[in-house]
Amino acid sequence: MPDRILIRGGTVLTMEPGARPRLADVLVEDGLIAAVAPGLPDDGADVVDASRCIVLPGMVDTHRHVWQTQLRGVTHDWSLKDYIRSVRFQAAVFYRPQDMYTGNYLGMLEAIDAGVTTVLDFSHCVNTPEHAEAALAGTRDSGIRSMFALGLNDVPVPHPHFATLEQRIEHARTLRTKELPSDGGLVTMGISLSDVLVAGIERVTQEVAVSRELGVRITLHANAVMFPQPVSEVAFLDEAGLLGPDLVWVHMNQTTDEELRRVADTGGAVSTTPETEMQMGMGHPAHGRFMAVGGRCTFGCDVISNNSGDLFPQVRLALQTERMLRNDAELARRHGPDDIGPSTLSHLEGATVNGAEALGLSSRIGTLTPGKEADLIVVRGDAPNTLPVNDPVAAIVLHAHAGNVDTVMVAGRILKRDGRLLADPARRLALMDESHGHLFDAIEAHGGLIPQPPAPLPW
Repeated sequence: MPDRILIRGGTVLTMEPGARPRLADVLVEDGLIAAVAPGLPDDGADVVDASRCIVLPGMVDTHRHVWQTQLRGVTHDWSLKDYIRSVRFQAAVFYRPQDMYTGNYLGMLEAIDAGVTTVLDFSHCVNTPEHAEAALAGTRDSGIRSMFALGLNDVPVPHPHFATLEQRIEHARTLRTKELPSDGGLVTMGISLSDVLVAGIERVTQEVAVSRELGVRITLHANAVMFPQPVSEVAFLDEAGLLGPDLVWVHMNQTTDEELRRVADTGGAVSTTPETEMQMGMGHPAHGRFMAVGGRCTFGCDVISNNSGDLFPQVRLALQTERMLRNDAELARRHGPDDIGPSTLSHLEGATVNGAEALGLSSRIGTLTPGKEADLIVVRGDAPNTLPVNDPVAAIVLHAHAGNVDTVMVAGRILKRDGRLLADPARRLALMDESHGHLFDAIEAHGGLIPQPPAPLPW
């Protein structure tokens, strides 16, 4: 592959503060963005024709359980309780290392196909060290950029490899030392915490301590469950003195405005996953309230066992849901809204530059700035659903879908071109057929996705 690639003649959204869309070329040299300007000479570069297309940074998904790809759609009519019983308590038990490879490899290809170039992978099915190694191998083979957030939670396998938290911590230290020592690689390390309401704040405090010892980003599910009496993971961590800018909080639907302010004031990020939150009974997406106290929105696809790995609908759902909630406040006083907010641009920022910032990657990706790594996508503006492009930001947020993604580049390497993934489709099918067959045979032999009687939950 040439060391020089020229994306020619597109409408470029650099996503830099204050920058306006403009017709320009984007020159990539040795994996970095070298220039953004009209009329750049090709000088033997590999030329990608972006005429009548929109060129922008690759999207950043700040919360996804990539391992669940084989379970696509099984929770389509289920609540959060059903999801936990079926996926976390049942299906996860039967994952082998090779299933983790397949889930991550194919799940990351799905993300790439939809224009997602970076994923925070909340990997909470790490039953053995080999499970983590296989998940990492699948991610690396896909070519995507990822933060592998190693799950320190326990999975209810009959004979656990990790019998104690100390064993999981030792594994995390080994992974950091041997597999993921660099914060400048394509795949970097993070930690996903145990569920605070299940594991307890004492264990989670230890998990946070080792994460900070290792110098990695930390992510956790929080405030997504409704209890008769308010219970708050944010409050637990705040009282323990654990808030900080290295935390990526997920969901947060039941969080109070004051708690959201505490997260924003301490530099934390919030990942909203509107599709699962709205279906599974977590409550209204909280990103709008987080924005109101000074935070920046970011988005994730969450679980492929429920919805697609396409970030376009998540951004759109988040935007229009927040607009509905704001409009409702006006309608409640029998007054039609005089203006509409938040802006479309704010949510495109949420899917690009804000996501990069949340993961500590804003110096490397998130905008098409010369010197940054070349993570970018080319989206067709001449498709039936995007033509004409009166406003490129609106075209991306409100009209485009994964099928419009023509070209995907990660760190200067083209992974999708002319609307087609470059990965071997026959291999994809063979991997999925074998893994899916094993998993569903094992699940069925042990009572199905939700064995009867269902496992009790603590709420």
